[in-house]
Amino acid sequence: MIGIIIQARMSSKRFPGKSMAYLAGKPVLAHVIERCKKITLADKVVVAMPMDKKSEPMGKLCKELSVDAFYGPEKDVLTRYYLAATYFDFKTIMRITADCPFIDPTVCGEVLSLLRAAELDYCSNVHPIRTYPKGLDCEAFTFDCLEVAHMFTKRRNLREHVTPFMQQHVDIKRACVRQKFDMSNENWCVDYEYDIKRLEGIINARPN
Repeated sequence: MIGIIIQARMSSKRFPGKSMAYLAGKPVLAHVIERCKKITLADKVVVAMPMDKKSEPMGKLCKELSVDAFYGPEKDVLTRYYLAATYFDFKTIMRITADCPFIDPTVCGEVLSLLRAAELDYCSNVHPIRTYPKGLDCEAFTFDCLEVAHMFTKRRNLREHVTPFMQQHVDIKRACVRQKFDMSNENWCVDYEYDIKRLEGIINARPN
């Protein structure tokens, strides 16, 4: 089973509550969930969030949008992913973050397709070279690769970022999806509160 796991939290230091901040009439997380549901190769979409009271609005939104919420450690996001993948019996996992409301289902599908076709352990559109805008980031990996990373990643700051072991270890078979034009200087991500207005400007500028 191929599972999309969206990591979300309400305790961002730069923009607290950003996952539930409204962008073009609905929460940022709703945009991410709706786009992830359009990834054709995926069997299931799950939102993995911290096990605390602050997560309740996100859990309620998941119920409204008919996706499963999974609760795990706040800081040890690698463990959160491992537990979620184990619980739902995912053999392939795609990692998406909840601050990417423009995430592209087609690009995500290309990353998943390359992972499977080339029999890779890890595949992304960000490592080792980013050509897509920040905010279209997606990473896919096998459950076995996730399990090894979970076992051997010791530093707490690396466990918060989930995939450094997969990106760096010599025995991990990996590849990167790139596009012809380098758009890595673009930022379509919600990092700060002012990004809401900036991204709404991008939405309003698009042709209907």
